[in-house]
Amino acid sequence: MRSITSLAILVFLLSSAGCDTESRQADSAHPESPPPQAASTPTQERSTPQPPEELTQYRERAGSDDAESVQEALFHGAARALVIRHVEPNKLGVGGRQFRVKRNPRGPGCFVYDPRTQFAGVERNLVWLVLDESRAYALNSPAKMVTPSLKWPRDDGVLWPSTSEVVAYVIHGTPISPPVATKSAEQPDGATFTVAEYRIYRAVIDAPMSVSEAEALRRAATSHGVTNTAAKKIVDKVQRILFKNNWYGSAESEIKHASDWSGRRP
Repeated sequence: MRSITSLAILVFLLSSAGCDTESRQADSAHPESPPPQAASTPTQERSTPQPPEELTQYRERAGSDDAESVQEALFHGAARALVIRHVEPNKLGVGGRQFRVKRNPRGPGCFVYDPRTQFAGVERNLVWLVLDESRAYALNSPAKMVTPSLKWPRDDGVLWPSTSEVVAYVIHGTPISPPVATKSAEQPDGATFTVAEYRIYRAVIDAPMSVSEAEALRRAATSHGVTNTAAKKIVDKVQRILFKNNWYGSAESEIKHASDWSGRRP
């Protein structure tokens, strides 16, 4: 009996050891999994602000640099299309495909412009003011040459920032000066210009299209005995005074506002 009991105990111990080994092997084959991570919620996924993809797409379609809403981007697209519809065959080879649009930070409407500044080796800037979907105006001679059917703003009594400021704004991002209060002819701006200054101004704006602005300034400065810098300041001064007082018109009418005008023709 003792031998049988001892053999049974031995078998039990061996089988128990085998079970423990298998159990340990099974545990090592299936290690404990890490605790499940909490699923992210839609709110957590949107915690980082997303870019306004829709507005970006509308800007691209409209050629807009800075529309602040989809509605404004649509207006910029309509303004660009309006100017392009008025483009006529021209020696600069401008068709309108490159035109861009910037909002007017100082008033209604927007500015349509060509970002290029060189045409056939001549420096030019083309810029227009668009007030709404039916009113567009050329702001300088190159723009007028490309869209001759568009009026000057002064033809409709529309006030706008000086063209030099608009060009600096759309091309270089230079801020436009704050608007000035509208003054009637009976309440003119205090600043004045002389006949000599007006002649320098007129010599520059009447220069042929084949002459760059820099060359027109140089010629005017040379013929009137002043420096190029002085000529540029004079042109800006006369343009600013004409604009502030709404005196734009023919040369015969504009020169009458010179402080020393004596009745002679310009």
